[in-house]
Amino acid sequence: MTWFIDALRSHPELTLFLTLAIGYAVGKIQIGTFKIGSVTGVLVTGVIIGQLNITIDATVKSVFFLLFLFALGYNAGPQFFKGLKKDGIPQVIFSVIVCVIGLISTIIVGKILHYNAGQAAGLAAGALTQSAVIGVAQDSISQLSVSAADIKSMSDFVPVGYAVTYIFGTIGCAFVLSTLGPKIYGVDLAEESRKIDNASKDALEGKLLNSRAGDVDYRAYIIDDCYIGQTVKAVEHKLATEGIRLFMVRMKRGNDVFRPNEDEIIQKNDRVAFSFKERDVSKINLLEIGQEISDYTLINFPTETVAVYVKDSEITGKSISEVRHNTLTRGVFISKLQSTGDEIPYNNETVIKKKDVITLTGPVDDVEALAYKIGKPARDSDETDMIFVGLGILIGGLIGIPALTIGHVGISLSTSGGALIMGLIFGLIHSRRPTIGRIPKGTAWFLSNVGLAAFVAVVGINAGPGFVSGLRSSGISFFLAGVVVTLIPTFAGIFLGKYVFKFSAPIALGATAGALTTTAAIGAITEKAESNAPVLGYTVPYAVGNILLTVWGSLVIIFFS
Repeated sequence: MTWFIDALRSHPELTLFLTLAIGYAVGKIQIGTFKIGSVTGVLVTGVIIGQLNITIDATVKSVFFLLFLFALGYNAGPQFFKGLKKDGIPQVIFSVIVCVIGLISTIIVGKILHYNAGQAAGLAAGALTQSAVIGVAQDSISQLSVSAADIKSMSDFVPVGYAVTYIFGTIGCAFVLSTLGPKIYGVDLAEESRKIDNASKDALEGKLLNSRAGDVDYRAYIIDDCYIGQTVKAVEHKLATEGIRLFMVRMKRGNDVFRPNEDEIIQKNDRVAFSFKERDVSKINLLEIGQEISDYTLINFPTETVAVYVKDSEITGKSISEVRHNTLTRGVFISKLQSTGDEIPYNNETVIKKKDVITLTGPVDDVEALAYKIGKPARDSDETDMIFVGLGILIGGLIGIPALTIGHVGISLSTSGGALIMGLIFGLIHSRRPTIGRIPKGTAWFLSNVGLAAFVAVVGINAGPGFVSGLRSSGISFFLAGVVVTLIPTFAGIFLGKYVFKFSAPIALGATAGALTTTAAIGAITEKAESNAPVLGYTVPYAVGNILLTVWGSLVIIFFS
């Protein structure tokens, strides 16, 4: 055992991976609807392992924290800026008010109990369940004009305070919103959510479903004798009723399989493969085509679906109908249309604009040729655009360095805040121009989840030696302080949503959970609602809450410096 401990001390990088492994295992522990979570699991594990007096270089912590914040902004960017549009402004204002109430609650409670900067920041991080506050607050504490010993003491207490108050911050918020919230509203949450679900079916999603091509169906037939001697174009025209696109994409004559052009003459015993939208099956008289068969060699040809960033001036300003008849290759369908980063419903009269994104579906050769003709393909890929990530964090960090000094605290975006802001901007850029800045889902998960976990692991390991003394000095009073700071903005969100913003119960409860970035709470609310309707109120406030609560980590220090 001594050898193992010596190895960890000699190679602190191994300590980091040990902490992550055990921490993630602890994070999987679930009690009822409450799950400990990877961040808390890793933090507790780090604090325990830190008792071995192992120190990991602070640069490691900073690197992982910057990656986490950039990924956080990248993922939330499109939703955040969408929330700034007219329909989302009430939710944005609501989120700001709830977050400000959380900040004020922390300051008042901290002042009453005579907390120092480290204690107040730990209180904010745990009670408001925002792990990112730990890093931002420690950055600000390091700039205080106090002794190095005081800076270390306060900085080390931040994760201690987080650990003490986070559990109730999560459980308490989830309980109040899912159980007491509906009682305050005086409604059946499940019934209210069903009303929203029913209304939503007739709204945007219904329009999107009606305009999407959906899956393209390929079926093989021995073509009916009545079509012998006719051209492919004539047969397609006869079978395709108005508004239906139907194509003969492959033909088998004898043992030869080929792609027929529209002037090809149908011969006896020809076998053909037709393509059409799956949703149009009911509108096509399939019996007229001939006898349907199963022919693997006829319908087994490569197809693909590719999003294309529109650049060609020949199709910009043209309607969908014009593009379908004059530009689309036979056998190629428009699956969906995106404008300014959002998928939009469309019909034959919808005009395509430059920088729109059209998703094409059809045989690979046809789609490839057409994609490069009208713009630039934005393909799904496992490769991360590290130029994009690197420049984003660099630019954000440089922007965040300049500081405005208030009292003894240098107030700035900081490198971490700058990375978050540039993540938001770069995420928006990618959503509107998907050919650049791609970060696959797996990579985004790694950067945001493991990035934060690794940061918290280093924080816990380095703060470990001071954890016991810090906990003794804070006692039960610190836990109770966290209860107060958690409950005030939670109840405030419910009453604001009901009486001021006039939100429906599912939206108000979801918005409060989002503004306080309590993921466990939205899970408890949707479970109680037996619906995902509360998520409609969660998304925009969650993006706003992540930004503001992270910034609070710096602002709190001003009041306790």
